[in-house]
Amino acid sequence: MNKIKYRFFVDKECNWVQDGKAITHKGIYNYNYKHLKINKDKVFFVQEEKSIAYVDFEDKPFLVRIADVSEKKTVLLLNDSTKEELDVSSLYFKNNIPYCSVKQGVFEARFSRPALYQISKIIKITDGKYYIGSCLINHQ
Repeated sequence: MNKIKYRFFVDKECNWVQDGKAITHKGIYNYNYKHLKINKDKVFFVQEEKSIAYVDFEDKPFLVRIADVSEKKTVLLLNDSTKEELDVSSLYFKNNIPYCSVKQGVFEARFSRPALYQISKIIKITDGKYYIGSCLINHQ
């Protein structure tokens, strides 16, 4: 079995490190996200043409920085500066941290503390279960 050599490490706050050096240039940061992929073995990599660089994520590949909550929908601002609507059916909690699917369900995102606070405004508890609207939230 081949051992994967990771070129990138990404901490739980989605700070990227390449070959031991922090990536601070926003253009390079966003470029990596634009070219991020995942294979059938759930291994992440950045691909540019035929070049592949493997990525080791401490937690999930995306971070929800802001959850803009309204009566009709919740719009998420992700760490790659993109926005998308929350798929409530994909929302779940693990160790009291919320996660959801993003990018058409290909990736997962962890909620930052501010985003957790924002989303908590629309979570209702009934009989010890958590809901947004009529959607039951999985809590592990």
